[in-house]
Amino acid sequence: MDKLIPIEKVLEENPRVQELEKQGYIIKPENIEEYLDDYKSRSTTLPDENYWKDKKVLITGISGFAGSHLAEQLLDLGCEVHGTIRRHAVPMHENIEHLRGKIFLYEADITSAERILSIFEEIQPHAVFHLAAESFVPTSFREPVRVTHNNIVGTINIFEAARRFDNNLESIHVACSSEQYGLVDPEEVPVTEDLKINPFRPRSIYGITKVATENIAKLYHNSYGIPSIITRGFNHEGPRRGIQFVTSVIHRQIVEILEKRRSNILIGNPNSIRDFTHVKDTVNAYILVSEKRNYGEPYNVCSGKGITIADYCKLAKKIYNVSTEVLVDPKRMRPSEVPLLIGRNDKIVNDIGWKPIRSIIDIIKEGVKYFQEHPEQLGIEAH
Repeated sequence: MDKLIPIEKVLEENPRVQELEKQGYIIKPENIEEYLDDYKSRSTTLPDENYWKDKKVLITGISGFAGSHLAEQLLDLGCEVHGTIRRHAVPMHENIEHLRGKIFLYEADITSAERILSIFEEIQPHAVFHLAAESFVPTSFREPVRVTHNNIVGTINIFEAARRFDNNLESIHVACSSEQYGLVDPEEVPVTEDLKINPFRPRSIYGITKVATENIAKLYHNSYGIPSIITRGFNHEGPRRGIQFVTSVIHRQIVEILEKRRSNILIGNPNSIRDFTHVKDTVNAYILVSEKRNYGEPYNVCSGKGITIADYCKLAKKIYNVSTEVLVDPKRMRPSEVPLLIGRNDKIVNDIGWKPIRSIIDIIKEGVKYFQEHPEQLGIEAH
């Protein structure tokens, strides 16, 4: 068994990170008030209810983390919401149980071209949000062939169906990922959409499949006129985030500490820097970019600020006034790490009017509250 390491022995000093901190791109718990002051006056463009009212919308992966939040927002806009779900041994999809009776669900494997074609033919959607994918990066290392088949073949099936049944189709959005950028040179941070400045250097099979997803969307737009909408989402977090993702690993352990069920926090690489956006802000971006219909144009969806996983832990501990030790578990390290990833959101802010309006404090508090309200998800070991 790999030995747990006190976090202090693993922390690294990085001159580029210190430089980014001076430039205002790094969130530090010690200066959190300055960061929060910026959010007090924040506002964002909101979707046009008149545009979305009564539109038939299809969400692939509706029972997932982002899919469930997207469904809620589209229902609030007056859409008729349809979604694909994968067959489970038991018919339970916790993230959308509260939406039963309000949405239309279709059991489907997106790798089945026949099934996807039949769903498109039945619904004839006005807008599609393609979120269905194997999105947990470590899974793509453990099962690279399955993840590749699911994410790439599934996306081709969605676009083939769109090509066949596009009479009403106004937009088909693909949720791409910051993992496409991969191993970013520290001098290239923050990352822009311009591939001449920030070329794709994916460091996982998942990242490679998302490069393919974006290229499929561009190909079908350029070749067939399919109304492709492309976003490159950085880490989006909040309530319902899968227990295996780092923020939920931390949130869940904070709850267990508050309940005196554990005495420490275990994490992977504490030096990784990520750009976290609240999931509700992220799906608002998906809707807005689809509404504005800038076809074939990729948009970063991010906060524009990063935080180390070590400081994320420190901030969570500070919020809940816990002084427990943080330990690094070598088993939680990725085979191929992406150490630094912060996005630049100028393009979506200027073109679309979108801004993130929920802070990292909101992400932590709502994430912890979710696990407090769902004790059945506590005590499950996550990696």
